[in-house]
Amino acid sequence: MQNDTDYNLLVPTRSNHFNTCFYCGCIAATHDYAPPLQYLEFYLATREPSEFLKIPVCNECVELLKPCKAGTLDERRLFARAALAKKYAKALTIYDMWTTEELATLDFSLRHSIEAGLKLGAETTERLSFAGFDYEAGGVSQLVAENAPLRFEVFGECFDTFREALDFASKAYRIPKNALKDAFADNGNSFEQAINTIHKQAAEKEFNQQLKQQCAAFAKQHKQAVIFVHKQVERYLSENADMTITEALQHLYNTRVKPASARK
Repeated sequence: MQNDTDYNLLVPTRSNHFNTCFYCGCIAATHDYAPPLQYLEFYLATREPSEFLKIPVCNECVELLKPCKAGTLDERRLFARAALAKKYAKALTIYDMWTTEELATLDFSLRHSIEAGLKLGAETTERLSFAGFDYEAGGVSQLVAENAPLRFEVFGECFDTFREALDFASKAYRIPKNALKDAFADNGNSFEQAINTIHKQAAEKEFNQQLKQQCAAFAKQHKQAVIFVHKQVERYLSENADMTITEALQHLYNTRVKPASARK
């Protein structure tokens, strides 16, 4: 196996980034290699994409990157970021779901646990947003573009962070944060689509409950089979979108139940 003399050391252009982990912004204590040292001969032989960089990183990132075989800096940075997000998923969820103002309602033990999660979640969020830094390697300077600031919109209201947008949307539209966060992910990362979907589902649930209750009451009153009443009302409603459940039941009474009773 060849050694790290085949790699160019990545050196920050600005002094404030000396001893800084390129992947997350923490204090650098060791180095990562792109490509990994154990795969150097493979990359030299195959000429797969690689940059042969020796990168200042923190101890945690280098541990998280052990399974990564990627040979480029960007690939390894994305891997490290994903691994950090997975490792601290619980803390990130607490950070998204809770605000410091909400802690006052909790008992001491739970408040202490949530406070720790908030702190860790805030630190992890900052690490995940770190974009790297400009550097020089092998006599060539590289500029690293900063991440474009994310903006989250909730029906015209704009927020700089997902956490702020989630808190606002949850309170403004009376939707539990857990449900809203899941719906956000399932609806194209759009708060508007998520809120509309949740409200539509709630309306459908309420409608079905009303349909079940009213059909059962009608069946009992007029001595009809519940399944018969339910199916007929559903058919009427499907044929006329403007008809209400009450109108459908009245139509059923006028056209089926009342004539049948008159023939007895």
